[in-house]
Amino acid sequence: MKNIKLLMTSFLMLVMLLSSCSPETYSLDGQMNKSDIKFEITQDFVADPGGNTVIMKNTTPGVILTWDYVTGKSDKATETVKYAFKGNYTIKVTAVTGGGIVELDPVTITVTKDNLNYVNDPLWNLLSGGVGKSKTWYLDLNADGVSKYFMGPMYFYGTDNAWLEGGDNGCYGADCWNWSPEWKGNTWIAAQGDYGSMTFSLDGGPFLTTDHKMSPAYGKESGTYFLDINAKTLTTSNATILHPNENENCVVDWRSMKIMSLTENTLQVGVLRKGSCEGPATLVFNFISKQYSDNWVPAVVADPNPAIDLNGGTVDDLLSTTTTTTKTWSLSKDSPFNWSDLNGALLNNWNSVADYEAAGWTGYVASDQTNVVKNKISFSNDGKVSTVDSNGVTKSGTYATEAGTNIITFSGISPTFPIGSSWASVSTTEENQWKIVKTAKTGNVVTDIWFGKRDPSKSEYMVFHFVLN
Repeated sequence: MKNIKLLMTSFLMLVMLLSSCSPETYSLDGQMNKSDIKFEITQDFVADPGGNTVIMKNTTPGVILTWDYVTGKSDKATETVKYAFKGNYTIKVTAVTGGGIVELDPVTITVTKDNLNYVNDPLWNLLSGGVGKSKTWYLDLNADGVSKYFMGPMYFYGTDNAWLEGGDNGCYGADCWNWSPEWKGNTWIAAQGDYGSMTFSLDGGPFLTTDHKMSPAYGKESGTYFLDINAKTLTTSNATILHPNENENCVVDWRSMKIMSLTENTLQVGVLRKGSCEGPATLVFNFISKQYSDNWVPAVVADPNPAIDLNGGTVDDLLSTTTTTTKTWSLSKDSPFNWSDLNGALLNNWNSVADYEAAGWTGYVASDQTNVVKNKISFSNDGKVSTVDSNGVTKSGTYATEAGTNIITFSGISPTFPIGSSWASVSTTEENQWKIVKTAKTGNVVTDIWFGKRDPSKSEYMVFHFVLN
């Protein structure tokens, strides 16, 4: 019995060994013969005597067909294209099958008459200048680092944002959001430079020519385009819109776009970002027309004056007088510094030292609070100002206020204070100025002031929060 068991065990081990040594084989479905793939391309001569309306229909189940119909591309099972201009159009058809890609025989159709009704629309005119004309566009960032209309060359939206004048304020689903960064403070979104030009034409056909000066791999292109005025989409063939190189490999399809907005002077188009590149999103590129760019004159725009509570008096009254001739203000131990936009809205939700610690990068911690409150500035109604910092260093000088702007200009003194162990510190602008951007009351008395230091590049202030002693 023991011998039988040993024999059986040896036999099973041999079978397992032979099985483990047998090569595994795999097979894909064989590539379909193109003669087995059926489709129909017909011209509707009832709709257009010239055959301008073309219907493409996939009649092969389990196969996806891609139609490249000169003015655009589609993979719909049934696609209807309306050619505005007469001419010969060669439609290329590609099949995606279980066995791979199959290139099918192209089909050439002839359109014998123009039907300019298909491009006689305000959106076509805004994009191209109209039938028989052309219009040139630039990415709104030039070699000098100037954006002439938008805040920068590129904005970010959710995947369900589209035509901004429709839907729920441009929202057509659940994933709707927007970030419109100012390029000066976010230069990482696009390199400074001359991006070249792109020209949309309706002179003899819907032609698109591009000159990618910042993208040598694209260079100069000549292709076609199609504007779907109902879906508010733009597709191109053999030419690609101007764009920064930073997102080159992160876009699903550079030749399939959403029109976000279109006016006489501006154009915004959106492409879908891949999920593998920080998550899916709509990358929106901002363009200005050549005419707008050529006639643009930089405007001198003064910073807005945030609405602040002066307690019924003037800035001088706020700073220096109540029932006394001098007021002393101490740097807040809870929220000593922040940033705000030009209207005084704080950019970080920091209300306590715990908020700074949670942020992780401010360098301000609870142990700094005892020293921070020792930083003080005193304003007197005779125009004198004095400071004492947390190290006991005192300074004095004079100040003047500017009516209507809430700007304070210092002379003979530049108020500076350390903020504990943080890398941040209190200081003034190169012009030795602060601007009051925000105030807050306790009861009927203004007890909190945020002095703003204007950033020389970004449209924002670094603000310092002082509390009335």
